[in-house]
Amino acid sequence: TPQGARVYFVENHDLPMLDVSVDFSAGSARDEKSKSGLANLTRHLMGLGAGEFSERDIAEKLADVGAVLSGRLDADRAGFSLRTLSGKAERDQALSLLGAILAAPRFDAAILEREKARVIAGLEEAATKPETIGAKAFQTALYGNHPYALDESGEVESVRGLSRDDLAAFHRGHYRARNMVVALMGDITRQEAELLATGLAA
Repeated sequence: TPQGARVYFVENHDLPMLDVSVDFSAGSARDEKSKSGLANLTRHLMGLGAGEFSERDIAEKLADVGAVLSGRLDADRAGFSLRTLSGKAERDQALSLLGAILAAPRFDAAILEREKARVIAGLEEAATKPETIGAKAFQTALYGNHPYALDESGEVESVRGLSRDDLAAFHRGHYRARNMVVALMGDITRQEAELLATGLAA
């Protein structure tokens, strides 16, 4: 795109569907040890309120048009996948939500505290399981001080210390067109794909 995002497009009109995948170089290896879990929490909260849309708005508007939004994160990358009907009304509504999530996440304070509590509870429970303890020891032995040794979900103390400013700064630094790869497949034309990708990268 003009903004620097890479785009891959496969045109297929067999079904009235469109699949959109957007990935960023924003995985957990971008975390500092003192803020481990930041990449994961940032990606997760992006889908829980953005722009003019509340958490509930996003869920309801996706359901209204039968669209499915999912997220993912590993050590290297973070991203979202959207599947929607390719009709203009359904497609435009689903893509407006995805665009807001990518460009203008709210990181609402109340939702951040709720999700931090959820992550911390999961970490505390995981810490009682031998398989989790063994996996963490293996990662540390394998990677040492490299960020790949960090737990994607973070540590209890690092997650507890994360603030809205931390999430906003991580988003500003990593969720940009230069770090973006867009993949489009489905029932749209090349011209429509170019407009769509340019809009998402704006």
